[in-house]
Amino acid sequence: MFLPVALGFRRVAARPAAFVLAGTGIALAACALAAASAASLVVQDRAVARAIANLPAADRAIRVTWIGVGSAPADRWVALDRQVRTATERLGTEQSVAVMLYRETRLGKTLVRLGAVDGVAHAAELRSGRAPRPCRPGHCEVVAIGSGRSVPAVPGLIASGRGSLLAGPAGDFFAGAESEGRLRLAEGVDATSRLPDVSFAFRTYGWVAPLRPGDVRSWELGDFEDRLVRARTVLQARSSRFDLTAPSVALEEARAKSRIAGRRLLLVGGEGAAMLLAFVLLAGSRLRTGARATARRLRWFGARGWQIRATALAEAAVVAVPATVLGWLLGVVAAVVLAESTDTPTGALVARSVASAHAAVLLPAVAAGGLLVLYLGARVQTIPIGGRTISVADVAGVGALAAVLVAYAAGAGDARSLASSSGTGVVLLLLPALIALVAAVALARLLMPGLRLAERLAPHRLLSLRLALLSLARAPGTTTMAVVFVAVSVGLAVFTAAYRSTLLRNEADQAAFESPLDFVVRARGAPVGDEYAARFGAVPIVRRAGEAPSLERRGVTLLGIPAGSLPRLRWRDDFAALSRRELASRIGGPPVTLRGVALPAEARRLELPVTVRGDPVRLSANIRTKQGGYLVVDLGEPPTGRPTLARAWLPAAARGGLIVGFPVEFTSVEAFTAAHRATSTAPTLDVFRAGILTLGTPRVRGPNGLRRLAVDYRNWVGSQGGGRTGSPAAGELSVRYLLTQQQLLRLRPRQPTDGSPVPVIASSSLARAADDDGLLPLYVGTASVNVRIAATARFFPSVSGDFVVGDRSRLETGLNAAVPGSALANEAWVSGGPDVAGRLARAGSVPVRVTSRRAREAELRDDPLARGALLVLASAAAAALALSLVGLALTISVDLRDEAGELFDLETQGLGPAELRRHLRLRALAVALTGVAGGLATGIALTLAVVKALAVSANSTDPMPPLVLEPGWAVLILALGLFVGLALVVVALQTRAALRGEAAVGSPEAT
Repeated sequence: MFLPVALGFRRVAARPAAFVLAGTGIALAACALAAASAASLVVQDRAVARAIANLPAADRAIRVTWIGVGSAPADRWVALDRQVRTATERLGTEQSVAVMLYRETRLGKTLVRLGAVDGVAHAAELRSGRAPRPCRPGHCEVVAIGSGRSVPAVPGLIASGRGSLLAGPAGDFFAGAESEGRLRLAEGVDATSRLPDVSFAFRTYGWVAPLRPGDVRSWELGDFEDRLVRARTVLQARSSRFDLTAPSVALEEARAKSRIAGRRLLLVGGEGAAMLLAFVLLAGSRLRTGARATARRLRWFGARGWQIRATALAEAAVVAVPATVLGWLLGVVAAVVLAESTDTPTGALVARSVASAHAAVLLPAVAAGGLLVLYLGARVQTIPIGGRTISVADVAGVGALAAVLVAYAAGAGDARSLASSSGTGVVLLLLPALIALVAAVALARLLMPGLRLAERLAPHRLLSLRLALLSLARAPGTTTMAVVFVAVSVGLAVFTAAYRSTLLRNEADQAAFESPLDFVVRARGAPVGDEYAARFGAVPIVRRAGEAPSLERRGVTLLGIPAGSLPRLRWRDDFAALSRRELASRIGGPPVTLRGVALPAEARRLELPVTVRGDPVRLSANIRTKQGGYLVVDLGEPPTGRPTLARAWLPAAARGGLIVGFPVEFTSVEAFTAAHRATSTAPTLDVFRAGILTLGTPRVRGPNGLRRLAVDYRNWVGSQGGGRTGSPAAGELSVRYLLTQQQLLRLRPRQPTDGSPVPVIASSSLARAADDDGLLPLYVGTASVNVRIAATARFFPSVSGDFVVGDRSRLETGLNAAVPGSALANEAWVSGGPDVAGRLARAGSVPVRVTSRRAREAELRDDPLARGALLVLASAAAAALALSLVGLALTISVDLRDEAGELFDLETQGLGPAELRRHLRLRALAVALTGVAGGLATGIALTLAVVKALAVSANSTDPMPPLVLEPGWAVLILALGLFVGLALVVVALQTRAALRGEAAVGSPEAT
């Protein structure tokens, strides 16, 4: 049994250079898998640490609370504290801080909220005085929390200082009690819990353990969640008053994202390993001639078939096993370096990646795979089919092509599918390696006919070039191996570099999608668009969430933007088939404004002549302010049966505004009765009110006296709850009203959008659901608006899901005509440099939130998942180019040895050392350039396939907008130019060292 192994050793030792390429491929495959395994774990761990660090300070903790009186022995602090610390000691977090808070209690004549901390400095910061000494009955020192100027005396409590709560878990425990200025914090929970004056008071005990980045590692998340559940179960089994909370949702989200990132990093490692093993398969075919000669000699000496096969397997094992071990050890070194550079525990990282139980299975599997691939490449014969032959590489290529087609049939892999462990996700992750194998086999099949065609087409005067091409075509095994090796290596480099550039482009696209200009200013419920448009040239935006009732109330985002501002937005051509200017023309036109009755700036009181004949009603006025907001001014409940004057004081914001309608509603008592009946389970008759309402010309009073307002009621309309009576008049409006719970009346001026739908750009799915005329009814709260789909778009900046985008003036007018205040320009998009951010935050009359496109892009690129993915891709590209250079150098050295006979023939025909060097350099240059061309095509095909199939951004989320190919041509051209230059240097040095002197090549018989 030892004889085959000894023969294998002898054969490898006799021609080590012939096996170096295969051994290098196996070693690099093992190294790639080991390094990718460690890098995947590091990136997952950094993602979890970042998720913890990004939590609000108040949420970054594990809390145990107990609520009760504490009079029973089992409910006293000492017993509860012992139970909590026993149950939570295995969580592995920092020692918890004990806190407590009494319910509001009267001590003497003062209401206080007494609390305690084991270490007041954990929860409060002193502003004056000193820290309290430990509390004791009759003399309990406290820190007064709040901003009040004086601290009232409280019997038994001595204020040693004043302070404020710290932002953090311990301080957040008392946040709800701080606002009224009655909070007092004592030192020591145990002593404070035994104060006689509050011994029977209701209190909350707490144990707060800060959760720091690094407290929970990514590989511990599952076990950490189990420990949390176990601790919660133990505590609640002892008392139902216990509760344990932790940021479990945030940790689970971080776990899912980190798992996606880890799998994508394994994509690169697995892809490289599979590709390198494919190289080993092709490299093994170069050994086929020697393997056949060895088999013939062994048969001549009487060896049996199993002994020949055992010798071949031993020969492959002599190469594969040491190469796998060496490559894995290099991967271990890479893991250690990675751990040291990222502050990851080295021992834990190595133990859970390259030295884990998974590694113990993977390492022999890589060795066995390398052994089998090398054996098949060297031993398996071609199979004749229909006058042609196929090899094992052809079979592998066909199988890889079938797998690629299956992967595309299964659909693209988004973040959710890649986070799962489904087979589709695994196939998609292997997609690059499969496509590379298909390309390698196809290139191997097309190379020889291509070389022969190139030799025939080459000009006759370029004899050296034709001779180099002819010699390559006459050595199909060596040439195919060299070209395919270079092509697939370069293809991997092009793919990883282009994919990296694509992910970088997507980060910029994602930031621009969220902030279509440079900044987005948002205010909650306040119109800021026009204010920022006047001061900063901003684009005012109306954004509302609505629904399409005809589509089972599907959610729709309504976006109003000035049509003329569409060309200013950052845009991608794949967002819509039409250009931005064409889209703007489809929804644009002359701007429209909301019509109404203007109020003078000096107006102080509104008066409206009213006559009600019928059931009583309540009147009010809808007023649009100069700032773009809306107010409702109550005109009261006018008496019925006689003319009266409804009056209301105008708030300051309403002065100089616009009356846009008069709502007619139930009286207060009837509205309450109707609402009460609506909640009853018993069937009730609908509540309704009917009558005739007559309005006169409104007027206002101010410092300059009474002033009649300009109004023409002939241009006014009512909602479905009313209709005109009598002849229309400019100064008087008479309507018949019928009010129900579902039908109210609002009198308003006729608006430019009445009777005509608002033209909009709609998402493709909404466009398919519209009627033949493109009409679609939408609701925003109780306001309805009909839109006409004038154009469609796949995506629109700042919007996800279904959307409609209309001209701001038309959409705003249409919605506010239905329900005043239903559409406000509460958002503004601003262009400007980084220095504008501070001014934007301070410029508003109301608090605003400013989002920067540049800051968002920097945040995306700083994400550890994104940085890890980009770093691995860049490293893979560099490694692939280096590998191709090594392969080219080895190919030249083998050619110098195996082609000695041909070179000797050329030398005997009169070629000197210089001509021989030129011949070899032209051969090598042809190999390199053919490989670069094939690699460029392979790399672009790989990138297109992966971008389409793996729809995951750099930070492991579903990208919005989707990924688009960005090859980064400048970087690619520079890298490929550098590669060609280095290849020329390698070729020149090798051929110069090998072919010197008058007799550059010795006779092959002499060797």
